[in-house]
Amino acid sequence: MRHAIPAVSPVTADRLLNSYCIGQRQGWSVLKASGPDIRNYLQGQITQDITKLTAGQGIYACVLTPQGKAVSDLYLLTGHNQELILLVPCHRAASAVARFRQFALGHDVRIGIVEHLGLYSIQGAHAPQALADFDLPEPGGNWLATAAREGADCFVMTMPADPRGFWLVTGREAFDARLRDSDALTDDAEFEAMRIIRGLPRFGTEWDESLHPLNANLIEMDGVSFDKGCYVGQEITSRMNWRGTIRRKLYRVQLDVRPEELPCPIVSEAKVGELRSAALDPDGQCFGIALLAVESVKSGTAMRLEDGGRLTVLGACHA
Repeated sequence: MRHAIPAVSPVTADRLLNSYCIGQRQGWSVLKASGPDIRNYLQGQITQDITKLTAGQGIYACVLTPQGKAVSDLYLLTGHNQELILLVPCHRAASAVARFRQFALGHDVRIGIVEHLGLYSIQGAHAPQALADFDLPEPGGNWLATAAREGADCFVMTMPADPRGFWLVTGREAFDARLRDSDALTDDAEFEAMRIIRGLPRFGTEWDESLHPLNANLIEMDGVSFDKGCYVGQEITSRMNWRGTIRRKLYRVQLDVRPEELPCPIVSEAKVGELRSAALDPDGQCFGIALLAVESVKSGTAMRLEDGGRLTVLGACHA
């Protein structure tokens, strides 16, 4: 039986070109972190340098175990009154909170899931118009640039930068009240298709704790600092980078057939990787995200799916 893969419909494609699409990203939870010591504490817990996090700029990072295994990836943006907003995959939200609290003894910090807040995506040529419905200023054009509505739990982050779109953090009730009957409402599965077609990896789909984050393009995603100082899991992460032992990465690929099953082995003379996800664009072309041997990509090795079909590497997944 053919594996069901997400697709961008012609109706959604028309909205992307002439208006915008908006909808809830159901796979994400919103956390808040606060306390006078919160930034210093998180500096020792996440892979990216928290000094890069400003009122107008978010960051991407991972939180690791002492053995260097990923607990979760996360996006951070500045909230109000010294609070921080953390966006974490739903299936890892409780684990991330537990992990952060594990090392918090002696630190005046508070971290928890905020159930009344949701994450929403706004994509399309006229995506900035949707921000006016939430009284939000438009953030900067660079990836993860942020803006906020003064005095309210309503935030926006540029995601992606090209083609320009946004992630919106706001109250679930406020979102439903403003856009319950909007023609722009789009199903989460179509946003997943857009994500895969663009080549943006997602923890829990294209990679998990069995893969070190450097093999999941943490460098290309601007999610790690190698000169900020110590953090949990730093030793293994730094060693992999300096020794040049990053032998696998995630790549955006195009396929000339739909895969029968996912994940699907990718072969040449031998197995060289695995197709982790796939999606169809409005014209029926199939794109995916694959974990591949770096040397096979660099050497231009011809690759195909084990169940048939040629594969073209379009480039490493990046921010």
